[in-house]
Order: sequence, then C-alpha cells, then structure tokens
Amino acid sequence: MADLHILEMESGRKLAYAQYGDPEGVPLFYFHGWPSSRLQGALLDGIGKKRGLCVIAPDRPGIGMSDAQPGRALLDWPPLMAELADRLGYQKFHVVGVSGGGPYVLATAYALPERVLGAAVICGAPPLSEVGVEGMMWPYRTAMFIRQKAPVLLDQGLRIAGRISHQKQSGLVMRRLLATLGPQDQKALAVDDNFHVITRSFQESLRSGAAALRADGDLYSDPWGFDPAQLSKVPYFCHGALDKNIPLALVKRYIDRIPGAKLVVHEQDGHYSLPTLHAEQIMDKLLVS
Repeated sequence: MADLHILEMESGRKLAYAQYGDPEGVPLFYFHGWPSSRLQGALLDGIGKKRGLCVIAPDRPGIGMSDAQPGRALLDWPPLMAELADRLGYQKFHVVGVSGGGPYVLATAYALPERVLGAAVICGAPPLSEVGVEGMMWPYRTAMFIRQKAPVLLDQGLRIAGRISHQKQSGLVMRRLLATLGPQDQKALAVDDNFHVITRSFQESLRSGAAALRADGDLYSDPWGFDPAQLSKVPYFCHGALDKNIPLALVKRYIDRIPGAKLVVHEQDGHYSLPTLHAEQIMDKLLVS
C-alpha cells in the first residue's frame, strides 16, 4: 500500500503524490504515463526497497488527487518538481518517466540539470507535433483526430475505457484487448500485480473526470517549448522494438538529434513489458549514469 501525501503548493493548488520503496532512500521522482496516475509508481516499489530508492510518484495537475492547472504547458512541470523537492528536503533527485511521463523527464532534465542526478525515459512519447503519428495504434490516432473535431466524444470514449478497465483479465472485452498485444506485453500483463497496477492507475486518472484526463493528454500534441537537442543532462533512453503504442521509428526521429544520447532497444519487448519485466535492469543503468 502506497503512502498518500497531499501538499498545498505556493500557488494554492494541491499536489498529490504516492511514496514507494525505501522511505530513507535516494529520492527518485516517477512520472506516470497517460492515461495513468501516481498509482503507477507501484511498479518500482519492490525495486526501490531493494536498491535503496525513495520513489515519489506525483499526480500531474488535474489527474488523480492533484488540482487542475488550467492552461499549463510542459515547462510548467519542472518548477513544480523543484518546489516539491524543496518541500521534501531534496537538493538532488533522479527522474524516471514511463510512456507519457517521458516528456516530463526531458522537460525536468532541460530546466533543472543541476538538480537531476540521473534521468531515464522508458518507452517514452516523442514530440508528436514534430514527428507525427505514423504507425501509432489506431485508438491513439483516432483519439487525436476526435480531439480536434469533437473532444466531447473523446471524453465519452475515456469513460467507456474506464468501465472496461474494471474487468479481470478473463473478461471478454479485456481478453480481446490483451490479444492485440505482443507476446512479451501479454506475459507482463498476465502477472496479476502488473495488471492491477496498470488498470487501477488508469481508473484513478479519471477521478476528476474525463475532460481533465483529456486535457492532460492534449499536451502531447502541443509544442514542448524547448529543443531536446539542447539537453545538457542527457537521459538514458530505452524502448521496445515491438512497442505498438509508441513505435520505435517515431522515437528515433528525435533521439537522433540529441548529442550524446544513447537508445537501448529491447528487441523482443513492447510497451508494457519494458517497465515491468525489465525495471530492475533499467534502474541499475540509471544509478550508474
């Protein structure tokens, strides 16, 4: 069970975070994917205890139990993390982001290089406004189209997905959804703990409603506000060659522009197997970076 904390920030808005791993360990900020929430940080709970990491997983504004921040941009995130670190007494910290959390790692590494000990991007989302959406799964492409034409329909789709997420792996719709994934992703989600973390984290992301969750997703199609090529603190990138959610080809289009960046490709892995089946290996890489 995670320790839930809710802080009132200088802005007057509340920021919620869950704490996992070793409470006395080296601080690591975990940035959840989309659609997801602070509960996704549970993926690193056991590894945090084993490796001496205090895993801090915040809800982004408008997600879970964090207050919304209307009109926010990606670069509004690093000052919030700096304030959170100050409140917790951390001068420096690691940052890890999975999927939709990847851009938030890059933004933090860009804006706070002197405070970031190490950074890792696991199956991270690219700047869609630059690289496009070619090859992405049809639900993502459809969602981006609907977002532009009829966002209310996207909200309804998220609500329906939320109801489906309450099914067990053996449920009819859930079985069909899981069958569309690659072998390693299916293997990862066949583990009850992994499946429950992913689904409960999604359910929690809808706590403030589908419109708030959609607003969080809107940022991926907006300009990031900085050039990843200007990063002085270069993250450790890893991606699955069989990732159907975020195709490797799109990721390479922007990582290739970052001086000194190294991308480790897991040839047999997809989107869900990487942060679950290989998390300990990735954390070991992070800690020596």
